[in-house]
Amino acid sequence: MPYRHREVLKNLNVNIAGTVPELNRLMANENPNGCSPHVADALIRALKTDASNYPDGYCSEVRVELVKKHGVDKDEILFGNGMDEIIYMLGKAFLEPGDEVIMPQVSFISYIESTHSMGAKMVYVPMKDDLSIDLDAVLLAITDKTKYIVIVNPNNPTGTAFTESEQRAFLAKVPKDVIVLMDEAYAEFYAGENFPDTYTMRKEYDNLIILKTFSKVYGLASFRIGYMIACKELINTVARVKNVFNVSMPALAAAAAAIRDTDFAQMVIEKNAACRDYLSEQLDKMGCKYIPSHTSFVLIKIGDGCKEVVDALKDKGYLVRAGSDFGLEGYIRISMGTMEQMQGFVKAFKEVMKK
Repeated sequence: MPYRHREVLKNLNVNIAGTVPELNRLMANENPNGCSPHVADALIRALKTDASNYPDGYCSEVRVELVKKHGVDKDEILFGNGMDEIIYMLGKAFLEPGDEVIMPQVSFISYIESTHSMGAKMVYVPMKDDLSIDLDAVLLAITDKTKYIVIVNPNNPTGTAFTESEQRAFLAKVPKDVIVLMDEAYAEFYAGENFPDTYTMRKEYDNLIILKTFSKVYGLASFRIGYMIACKELINTVARVKNVFNVSMPALAAAAAAIRDTDFAQMVIEKNAACRDYLSEQLDKMGCKYIPSHTSFVLIKIGDGCKEVVDALKDKGYLVRAGSDFGLEGYIRISMGTMEQMQGFVKAFKEVMKK
């Protein structure tokens, strides 16, 4: 996979900055439903009482909610300024020049830059033919230089996922001195059965780290808050490289309010599923190939001319991502918008593909 994270982000920001309000943002896996209405109330209260104070470095209020939600110990959680900061903290805490990190060939690109920034080597494992993660191939790639393994489930940008039994069989074969980073940013959107109960597995495997974000189902991407769950030893190791006040007061207030509003989160999940099903049905009718998704986006196979398709869709008011951004030539990735946006996208996509 090409090492081009900064280039991708720069181009994405340029595309967004140069647009007009009518453009539909279906390129960044954002939540089109916004965030819980309770977030605004929480922010107003926090601004009235805490604006002049440094934020709570222990993230107490959000921590309490996550303990209740996930059934973990309060000291098994560490927060970051978005999941990206946690990914970089993991690199700083565990990697040295010459170390190796294993990751599927097509996955979340932030891990690449974090690994390279520490002088470590990223070892890529080929995907299966259906672009799902080959866990057996990951196991075969482990060497005495492997510090940790990156697994995103459901995977970004492919949308594929594996089950409870597959994850258990995988973890049982990973050496205890190799850390497994299980990125579950999109787990809430999983549409099938038997999704892994990673929180229970975490109690069984001290080398397992779970990574989560408030950006997706909770719609708090602009606030930048994520967290990791791990045994206390790993938490303490990563905490050594954490800034004391790395999560802002508004982000903490927003996250605490968002996680308590379970009705809003369920509404987001249901609307996302409806839009994903609608798009899949339309693509089937068009005879377009795509990767069945368990997330808030769908990867569509275009073949030659992807750049032209992306540009043509932009001209029609829809921003989407080219698969080349992820090392996937011949594909485009579509984030789920509102149903109205998805219907408009389908109409525009049909017109573009006819040409």
